[in-house]
Amino acid sequence: MSACADVDIVVPILNEAACVDELIDRLERACPGAHLIFVDNGSTDGTLERLRNRNVTTIQHERNEGYGKSLRDGIDAGTGRAIITIDADLEYPPESTTELLQALELSPVVYGSRFLRRRPAMSITRRLGNQLLTNLFNIVCRQNLTDLYTGVKAFRRDLVDGHPFRENGFVFVVEFAVRVARLCRIAEIPVNYRPRIRGVSKMRHFAEGFRAVAVLLRHA
Repeated sequence: MSACADVDIVVPILNEAACVDELIDRLERACPGAHLIFVDNGSTDGTLERLRNRNVTTIQHERNEGYGKSLRDGIDAGTGRAIITIDADLEYPPESTTELLQALELSPVVYGSRFLRRRPAMSITRRLGNQLLTNLFNIVCRQNLTDLYTGVKAFRRDLVDGHPFRENGFVFVVEFAVRVARLCRIAEIPVNYRPRIRGVSKMRHFAEGFRAVAVLLRHA
């Protein structure tokens, strides 16, 4: 499954004109021949125009329909046997796609963890919130993750085919994890993490934390 020609790389994107060209260049070098699928979630800063000038598949949402809806639409638009999802803000190195595909040879789903290599540069509030949600997920779903809310992961398409995901917002992350946890053990590899230096985060962490707990208990 290491051949990039049979890989879909799905990127939800919103107002990332400052880094989208660098992201595409690095993805193309890291995984030549992969099908790059960008789902623009109502950008107003020129991101969509930049995407249309590149050799990538672009799905346009007229308005912000949510992070989860973008991932769902991007996954549905592809046909590759392997799927990688990665955030567009360059916080996760595009080069990690190579390591994820290698790990996918042994496991049907692989998460890139920010916490396996060293303590990432993030606020104590974010780190503890992620840890709390990850630990709760592990208890409920009998997994052993360190980074539930990672922004880069890889999985085999047959793992999700035919499953009607419903969540549109960031809590899609929880719904997806609960779904695959019923089928297999989620593997992890360490990835480097660098907080964004351009653009603005779209996630409201405190509010999303409450939603995540509710969605976890509902879907599990």
